[in-house]
Amino acid sequence: MIGVPIVAAPTQIVPKRNIIKIGRPGYKVTKICDPATRQLGLFFQVQYPEIKTGVVPRHRFMSAYEQKIEPPNRAYQYLLIAAEPYEIIAYRVQNREVEKVGDKFWAHWDPDARIYTIQVFFGKSVVT
Repeated sequence: MIGVPIVAAPTQIVPKRNIIKIGRPGYKVTKICDPATRQLGLFFQVQYPEIKTGVVPRHRFMSAYEQKIEPPNRAYQYLLIAAEPYEIIAYRVQNREVEKVGDKFWAHWDPDARIYTIQVFFGKSVVT
């Protein structure tokens, strides 16, 4: 393939959105235990009273090595929850496998009450 010029793909410029953050949302975290399997878990309720109509909060798990706020500790992972115009909030949780089978893990957005709810159950330990 001699003589074939290599052409770079055109880059797409995404305009930066200037959104003014209005602070942290209210939240409540409850420790839970499944009576049948004796698995431990957490139940998160985050209130977004001033969220705009049509905006749905999102969540994701982040490794301790991805974050730049604290020194990395492999015993923890972070659950991040974001919804504009609020600041992103993060919870430091155990670095254990999250059960995503059946009804063990779920997230629900209630647009009427403006409450985002997440239930997480942990499985076996990841840290050795």
